[in-house]
Amino acid sequence: MNKKPTWKEIIAFALGDGGCNLVWTTIGSYLTLYYTDSVGLAAATIGTLMLLSRLLDGVSDLVMGSIIDRTHTRWGKARPWILWSALPMGLGLVIMFSIPNGLSGGGKLAYASVTYVVMAAVVYTACNLAYNTLLSLEAPEPKDRVTMSSIRFFVTMCVVLFINYNCNGFVEKFGWTGMAVIFGTIATLLLLITFFGTKERTHIEENSVKTKKPENKLSVAESFKLLFRNKYFFLLTIVFVLNYTILGVNNGLRIYFARDVLGNAGLMGTLTLCFILPKLIGNLFYPYINKLLGKWRSMMIGYGLELAGVLIMGFTEASFTTAVIGLVCLGIGGIPHNAGLFAMVADVVDYGEWKTGVRLDGLTNSATSFGMKVGAGLGAALVGWGLAWAAYDGGLAAQTATTVAGIKTIFTMVPAALIVLGIITLFFCNLDKIYPQIAAGLEECRTKKKEV
Repeated sequence: MNKKPTWKEIIAFALGDGGCNLVWTTIGSYLTLYYTDSVGLAAATIGTLMLLSRLLDGVSDLVMGSIIDRTHTRWGKARPWILWSALPMGLGLVIMFSIPNGLSGGGKLAYASVTYVVMAAVVYTACNLAYNTLLSLEAPEPKDRVTMSSIRFFVTMCVVLFINYNCNGFVEKFGWTGMAVIFGTIATLLLLITFFGTKERTHIEENSVKTKKPENKLSVAESFKLLFRNKYFFLLTIVFVLNYTILGVNNGLRIYFARDVLGNAGLMGTLTLCFILPKLIGNLFYPYINKLLGKWRSMMIGYGLELAGVLIMGFTEASFTTAVIGLVCLGIGGIPHNAGLFAMVADVVDYGEWKTGVRLDGLTNSATSFGMKVGAGLGAALVGWGLAWAAYDGGLAAQTATTVAGIKTIFTMVPAALIVLGIITLFFCNLDKIYPQIAAGLEECRTKKKEV
């Protein structure tokens, strides 16, 4: 089998993240607004619900990672889970945005709680963790992983722009449920394209280079014991949590920032464009950036640019101009934190195999799903708690000056603090420095295994 993914496969892989984001970016950017302004749930309650659900996700991600590592079908390990979860992803989005008006306040909260937990902890976990695991299974070479991640996030940014420019219009024309039907249908189709258009090349049994014990016969406890010996798993998980908490705050509050701080909800699409367009363009060039700087160094520089962006918005008078400048800095700084971060997870898989002799693709990639969902949950919780702290009232035509100032503070200062924590964590996670040693060690062990 050809070890290099074809461009047809690369595009098919990239479209899957478009499908995931049609579901989860819509939830992250608009579900709180739907709950507060349409359903009438309290912002603080929503924040707590989302946080508790994401803590549960931490368990489900590890469980799902273990399941993927033990999945053996004619389609591979990760691809079948993309197939099996594609339709539930689309249906789940529709169900979440369809809370019956006739329910009592308690009934609405119960409906929101059950649907959010099932979608986040079960359906999205199975789909997105399998999708992220597919990268290391489809592309054995690090350079190919960077290319695939770059194209993937180009597609993702296009989808995010599509969502932010069209969601409000679809809601006005078709209602929240109608919007969810449109997005959910497209998401399902894109995920099916990923399933049918990709193939897995890396097989765990072929890559267990330091032990004769097949990995699929390891007990769950043994698998976790090996995973927890990988220090980079923990460090990268923290980076994922921090990055997606920052993104969750930005996505969840951007509509409030546009409408209440800048005074024009119609600016939502333009502000999103300022944030996304640099990433959209930059992801196409990231393979060259990676070749010049490497993943770790480019990510550290990216954090610096992101910090500059939020501080510009935080310490200047709120205006469209400063918002544009700040969000463009955030967008540019986020380029390596898209393609580079996900490609780095595959390097962490290689590190674990090098250290233990066992390749744990699914379990190691739980760092991505766990970090994304817990981060998004923390971000959503901070949005809900922040709105409550700022005394936000969804029933008012215009918010008070105190509330407006509070929204601006949460939108800028919370991400600033998280970025600083990210810089500190990433400082200890320089895999680029030792990867040549990892690659050489794996190649040597695999060569010896073939000779036996």
